[in-house]
Amino acid sequence: LVILLVILQSSCKKQVELPIVDVYGHAGISLHRDRAIFPANSYEANEYAIDVLGADGVEMDVQMTKDSVLVLFHDPYLNQSSNMDGCISQYNYDQIKDLKLDFTKYKLVKLKNVLNLTESRNIKIYLDIKTYSYCDGRISESAFQYALDMASIDLSDNHKTHVYLGMLDLEFLKNITYPTKCYESTNVNSAIQTAQNNGFQALTFQTSLIGQTESEKLNTSGLYWGVFGIKDKWSIDNAISFSPKFVITDNISYTNQITK
Repeated sequence: LVILLVILQSSCKKQVELPIVDVYGHAGISLHRDRAIFPANSYEANEYAIDVLGADGVEMDVQMTKDSVLVLFHDPYLNQSSNMDGCISQYNYDQIKDLKLDFTKYKLVKLKNVLNLTESRNIKIYLDIKTYSYCDGRISESAFQYALDMASIDLSDNHKTHVYLGMLDLEFLKNITYPTKCYESTNVNSAIQTAQNNGFQALTFQTSLIGQTESEKLNTSGLYWGVFGIKDKWSIDNAISFSPKFVITDNISYTNQITK
């Protein structure tokens, strides 16, 4: 009788299924200095996110140098998190190749080098493209296209489909040639229509913009969509509750814990 009761009780319990969500590390491990053992956007941060923390992908902030080399750097001005002044766009790569990130020993890295790392690990990448320089204005689309082609030159066609080119600037995104494009927007309804009209594969939103209605529309659109701006456990739990396809998180370990 006891055995039967145990079996009956077990059969009545609902099996909890974890949501299937791709977990991207924000700027590698995290954009926040107090949460990361390596500087944001460093080669080491991306490697650690992949190899140690088990991220499905990494998000990177991408800027272009004066001589059209794509590098990983977040801030508008160099003096906010490095030992130099001005903007990335004002320097040739050779002039800033020894730039120290967050005033540490870790150096600025080319996008090309990190793309090659991600292909060797077979993971996904989200590129947050900075199309505007606070020193020089909007960057050249043709120069950026050349820089992107050079950064991706060693990648297989298959891995290029794992690299999501993301930005706010709709016209810029439309004019760039790349197999996987992601439009960052503040309006779910118009973003879905824009993506479908232009053949974009993905959408990203600030997590505060997503509610039940918005998530239902996105999940029936067939688009690969995700959220960013999630830092603590509460905001991660909230974001995951809407069943996005991916999240860009500052806490890879906890996000993995509730999605895998």
